[in-house]
Amino acid sequence: MPILEYTRSHGQCLTYTIAYDHGEYFIQRDNHLKKAVPDAIAIGISPDEAKPPLMLRMAIADIEALLGMDE
Repeated sequence: MPILEYTRSHGQCLTYTIAYDHGEYFIQRDNHLKKAVPDAIAIGISPDEAKPPLMLRMAIADIEALLGMDE
């Protein structure tokens, strides 16, 4: 599973770790899980569309907007 370190561009500009793959992504900060999307169908994306680049973009959008997590 690919892993990317991403620093938020607003707020406290904290760095998050994103682990992502086909149909899933997990966001951590300081070794604490902040958000898990283990199944793309659960968020309304078909498995055919849920390719790793899309999962990464969605995780980054969640970090930037703090969707489903705290800073």
